[in-house]
Amino acid sequence: MTFKKKVVKEIPGFEYIHSDIVLIPGFRGSKLVNDKTKKTGWISLCTPFLPQSKESIDLPLNITKHEQDSINGTIIHQPFKLHKFSYDWRRTNESSTEIFIKFLQDIYNNNGNKKIYIIAHSNGGLISLSALHQHPHLIGGIIFAGTPFGGAPGIFGNLRHGISLLFNKKIQDDAAHFALRTVFSLMPPKLDAFKDQDDSTKYANIDYFDVEEWKNSDWSLAINEDNPRYNELGTRQERIDYLQRTLEAAKRFHKTLEKPSENFEYPPLCTLVSNIHLTNGGYPMGKLDDGRHSILYDKAIAADGDSAVPIERTKLPEGIPFEVVHTNNSHGSLLEDLEAVGKALQTIFNKH
Repeated sequence: MTFKKKVVKEIPGFEYIHSDIVLIPGFRGSKLVNDKTKKTGWISLCTPFLPQSKESIDLPLNITKHEQDSINGTIIHQPFKLHKFSYDWRRTNESSTEIFIKFLQDIYNNNGNKKIYIIAHSNGGLISLSALHQHPHLIGGIIFAGTPFGGAPGIFGNLRHGISLLFNKKIQDDAAHFALRTVFSLMPPKLDAFKDQDDSTKYANIDYFDVEEWKNSDWSLAINEDNPRYNELGTRQERIDYLQRTLEAAKRFHKTLEKPSENFEYPPLCTLVSNIHLTNGGYPMGKLDDGRHSILYDKAIAADGDSAVPIERTKLPEGIPFEVVHTNNSHGSLLEDLEAVGKALQTIFNKH
């Protein structure tokens, strides 16, 4: 679906746009292409904001300490100067934020130093908030569509079981998810993903940002078992070392989402959320016969949300002011509700 000028004129809110807008997608929202074979490894879900673009990001799944691979962020010119930022979800969110800031700075340097407005979907909102806290002069306002500030507990299911895409069971299997550093930034930062299996009113006291807890669990077979698929990622010790680095990076990144200081001045911020879809709100935590932690995946805790992020977890961190616009759409199609997007645009532009 292509974003038509005619549609823009018919929906209130879009007429308020007066500066550059950047669209940043969420996890699995960019198109990944194998640089060697030129074959598409992942096709991004289209939004009505953009025609098909030509991002090219190196795809081979391996683990390396070097995360600054080449990336082409395609800038697409629309009547209201719409740009798209693409990123590789195998990077940490720390790394993607650094690249995003440079992307914003280039736009800022070429538009007469006008503040940029951001429409961010899901994980893209986490990157955007981190960028705002580090370089507030670049950003005039942000719309966060389904951004999991409180984490998305369902990500643990992906890490353990992966996702089957039609007939392809490998491209997003558990080993692939393990190699996607972005995944670990989606884990709830307050350690509230798991409940006590015997008392659902209590949280299980487990620090899942501690690599030792992963070694003492069945949360990811990639660090506790050896098979040809897992060995593609490195030796077992290399996989454990990688996980430790990645968990530490996720914790550092979460710190950048907190309000930097009491006097920090925020531009207009608005969340676009839904609360009518059955959503994974977490899991009970059990134990295996050998004493290791075991997530009870078949007893996932139901929550109201957008099918991926519980609505309670879309609230910005403490002390950060924001407005809310509701939609009936589910997580992957939040930005397809153009009337809701128009209301959100009106909210952030009307405050200037």
